[in-house]
Amino acid sequence: MNTNQLKKFAQDARRKLLEQVGAKLNFVLTTDSAELREKTEQLKQLRLELGRTTKEQLIEKVAYTWFNRLMALRFMDVNDYQPLGIRIITPKDGYTTPELLDEAKRGNIPDELKANRQKIYDILDNKIPSKNPQNEAYKELLIAACNHLNTTFPFLFEKINDYTELLLPDDLTSEFSIVKDVRDGMVVEDCQNVEIIGWLYQFYISEKKDEVFASKSKVKKEDIPAATQLFTPRWIVEYMVQNTLGKLWIQNRPNSRLREHMPYFIESASLEAKDYLKINSPEEIKFLDPASGSGHILVYAFDLLTKIYEEEGYNITEIPQFIIEKNLYGFEIDERAAQLSALVLMMKAREYHHRVFRKKLNPNILHFQDLYATKDEIKEINQSLEVQISNELMHDLLLMQQATNFGSLIIPHTYINETERVFNKLNQFLPNADVFHRNSMEFLIGSIEQLQMLSQKFHCVVANPPYMGGGNMNPALTEFVKINYPDSKADLMACFMEIGLTLIEEKGFLGMINQHSWMFLSSYEALREKLIKNTFIDTLLHLGARTFPEISGEVVQNAAFTIWNHSYNYDGIYIRLVDLGNAELKRNKTIEAIHDKGCEWLYKTNQRNFQKMPSSPIGYWIDKKVISKFSSGTLKDIGVGRNGITTGNNERFLREWYEISVFGLEFHSLGKPQKKWIPYRKGGSFQKWYGNNNLFIDWTNNGYLLKDNPNTIIRNPDYYFQEGLTWSLTGSSGFGARYCDIGGAFDVNGMTYFPNDKIQMRSILSFLNSVIAEKLLELINPTLAFQSGNIESLPILLGDINKIEPIVNACLKLTMEYHSSLEINWTYKNSRILEEIINDSFEDTCEMTSDKWMHKFNSLRSLEEENNKILIETHGLEGCFNAHVSENQITILRELFDGECTTIDFSLLSREFMSHSVGCMFGRYSLDNEGLILANQGQTFQDYLNEIGKSITECNFLPDKDNIIPILDDEWFEDDIVGKFHQFLMVTFGEKNFNKNLAFVEEQIGKDIRKYFIKDFYPDHIKRYKKRPIYWMFSSPKGSFNVLIYMHRYTPDTVSNILNKYLKEFIGKLKTRKEHLEHVQVSGSVSEKNKAIKEIDNIEKMLVELHEYERDILYPLATERIEIDLDDGVLVNYNKFGKAVKEVNGLNDPATKKKVRQFDWIDASQIR
Repeated sequence: MNTNQLKKFAQDARRKLLEQVGAKLNFVLTTDSAELREKTEQLKQLRLELGRTTKEQLIEKVAYTWFNRLMALRFMDVNDYQPLGIRIITPKDGYTTPELLDEAKRGNIPDELKANRQKIYDILDNKIPSKNPQNEAYKELLIAACNHLNTTFPFLFEKINDYTELLLPDDLTSEFSIVKDVRDGMVVEDCQNVEIIGWLYQFYISEKKDEVFASKSKVKKEDIPAATQLFTPRWIVEYMVQNTLGKLWIQNRPNSRLREHMPYFIESASLEAKDYLKINSPEEIKFLDPASGSGHILVYAFDLLTKIYEEEGYNITEIPQFIIEKNLYGFEIDERAAQLSALVLMMKAREYHHRVFRKKLNPNILHFQDLYATKDEIKEINQSLEVQISNELMHDLLLMQQATNFGSLIIPHTYINETERVFNKLNQFLPNADVFHRNSMEFLIGSIEQLQMLSQKFHCVVANPPYMGGGNMNPALTEFVKINYPDSKADLMACFMEIGLTLIEEKGFLGMINQHSWMFLSSYEALREKLIKNTFIDTLLHLGARTFPEISGEVVQNAAFTIWNHSYNYDGIYIRLVDLGNAELKRNKTIEAIHDKGCEWLYKTNQRNFQKMPSSPIGYWIDKKVISKFSSGTLKDIGVGRNGITTGNNERFLREWYEISVFGLEFHSLGKPQKKWIPYRKGGSFQKWYGNNNLFIDWTNNGYLLKDNPNTIIRNPDYYFQEGLTWSLTGSSGFGARYCDIGGAFDVNGMTYFPNDKIQMRSILSFLNSVIAEKLLELINPTLAFQSGNIESLPILLGDINKIEPIVNACLKLTMEYHSSLEINWTYKNSRILEEIINDSFEDTCEMTSDKWMHKFNSLRSLEEENNKILIETHGLEGCFNAHVSENQITILRELFDGECTTIDFSLLSREFMSHSVGCMFGRYSLDNEGLILANQGQTFQDYLNEIGKSITECNFLPDKDNIIPILDDEWFEDDIVGKFHQFLMVTFGEKNFNKNLAFVEEQIGKDIRKYFIKDFYPDHIKRYKKRPIYWMFSSPKGSFNVLIYMHRYTPDTVSNILNKYLKEFIGKLKTRKEHLEHVQVSGSVSEKNKAIKEIDNIEKMLVELHEYERDILYPLATERIEIDLDDGVLVNYNKFGKAVKEVNGLNDPATKKKVRQFDWIDASQIR
């Protein structure tokens, strides 16, 4: 099945239907015609519906109704399922128009079809005027066919005598019609499998799903279906159904040959139980999907039930009716999905019995509908008819006002005999009810019917429930789950686990596929305790990421499981598939594990062992030796993990250190701070041992401004300005602990652990960066967020300090050296390339630098493996953990690897060198002194000489005097950046090998130096400095004029200098060049003339661009003499220069600029 093609078709069809139905609605509401005047009742219904819902919701409903109908008609056409025996929307082979229309043109309209035959014939014979006779006739025939199918499929083909008919798209027969789209989109091959209906449902609402997520707001109840729809892979459906329904049957019929039809059936401990749920006949079995969607799970249950019935000797012609009427149930909040659930069951029944449509079956699919009656209206009916509605039933009925919001999670408080009594009494009074009460009574009857369905018990409940975290729930749903599902309120999927167990009989089976967070997170601890105590986890497939082919990445991690609703003290079976990269691998490994119980990814364990670990995680793969270590204490006993600050306004209070003047930075803050900016730990990228120390927070007057901000939350201030071990809250690459020796404060995303005894600091760091902690954290919290409580709950597994401390010190030394080699860190001294130059050769030096740092990389890896080995041996955990450390777990040199962590990319190393050279051009760095030179606001060329303590003639390389370096298409100025780089390369590597060295650099970066500086340098700089550049590019709209400045040396005269010393001069030089070319145009050769003409044309375009840049942008800014304050940060300061500077997405693009203008702590009028 080509799902990509199906997705495109479904999305295109939805857009077309929405457009055409919307246009038809506008026409119907604004047009007065004889045809519409004949349909007064439909118009009345339309306006009533518009009073109950929005125009957009009405259009959406009618669009999907027609999509569902046309989809069903096409499926039945292709499979020859049409009760009429004629294809409704599909042509006969070799024809182009629908068979139903072709037959009508021949004078053959089926007798069963209640259509105005004479009208259709008159239209086709042009006796009734029509612009498109075939289309008009086909519309009549299509509506009649849908009405005829009402007797067989009342849930989908309601009698079309309401507003739905009015909004049927006009074009039904052309090459561009929706009917033609459905035929082309649902190819014959795909229609052989009823699964196509489920896929089309998912794809039809996929764009709506994207819209809901893009809004980033609470999910409204009408949007819950779109937000939570996810089509379950067939093999997982089979696993769940086979190990619930199949398991129940095998318990009752141990010698059944049903196993032969169940490739995912797992022989588990529940089959050995003597006490199980007794089944005498397959007719007794009740199977429910409480979130049935398009019926995918029910369809497979139909297949398996058929095998069960056949085994029991039932007649094949009776089986489909028994299954639909007695066995299968579905609950669904989405009307369109409920329609499709019922449809696919009928199609499946037709697959087994060709006369089944004659039986007038009605699948047990409950489509939840809200109760449109207020409490007062219910009371009034109660009083006037003496129905005597109890308090419990009143409670339940009020919940039914939110039936499409709460759905299957509603647990009726009313006894079934009470609902039956009221139901019967209301039906008794209904025929004689007045108009005022009739609507309310009908709604009440419908709601009581739903409550009766919800009150049933089932033998098996299987579902892929909706996934929705508490933060996305609408207020009514949030309040409901807080009250009714306190142990699982964090996500709807967990609530469905609870309701699933409520809905099944004692010793019945629950099967689900959920996100695996319920197995580990502390928010589900109470739920796990209940499951471990009261039920038996019979089987579990720990699927991990990429279970669903259409979902990539690590965020959605799944587990499919079957639970026996019975306390049972035996081992469950768990299959670990989390490390497999795609769904097909997971499927194959599941089958392999089923046939080979000794495989290394199949685990058997008693779930009561989980209670021996903090918060009872479902740690089935953890060895008993490891579990026993928790009994000796946890890190909470020898220290504390603390959450930090939520600033409530990061743009105001946080800065990268390089954005501001260094004299305002207190780089080490282990006591009372003396300066404005102090270190701030806020997590960051995956780093172990040391690093991510670049952020600073405004601590003016002991944090007065921060504490005065109403949105700021200050947590645990007693722990600020101390040494500790920190980590990043979120990290898809893994967990890395870092030693923090600089003090300062920390963020909610930079939680920190503080040992009670600082002597243990390195031992604890050793453990936290070990494979043992890594694997235990996967157990305690396998999500992408590492909370302080997770760290505190780790067992105390420290190594011998005498063995461990030298290793940790060596790891810290290597990691600190690495971070000091990065330009963006404040401990940076010099370019790695310049640390030791070999043979005045850039190539040889790259080789040596690469070897040197790869040695450091491999040394760090060896140290980490030795650390693992010591800890594993110390605690007797051989066989439980592997000391090996993979390359991607070493957190140095990542910026120099291009792909595999085996060789350093010389291109990246060369670009790093070029970045350092620009720093030297501006005086931020120097070839005469290591480290920062000019890094305070407003510093000058003279300050540079003062800092290095040398005269101009003594300096190896001088920075640019006016802080303006042109980057142009040629060397138009003496201080051209290419000339400066050439000079820098000669000074550092000598003149002898200059040409060879330059050629090597250009070879590595893939272009000549000028092209690199014009096209690539600034994007590289933006990336290196995380969209907070310290060198700013002033650039004309089309990039004909570019100059770089260093923001720390900026003065209010800088823009004027750019204008007068560079832009105007450049314009003058271009004019001179043009005059020369015009002379060549007259006196040169033919080729010279042609070349001159092209260049003149290019210069003229450049001059137009530059004059506009001068007049409209740069000159106005120059006259304003703009001042900046580095403490305001790059985000604010860069946006003061409007279109004069290069646009950077996420820095000064329109959306970001709009955001900056809303800052209430700056003068927004300065944002241009």
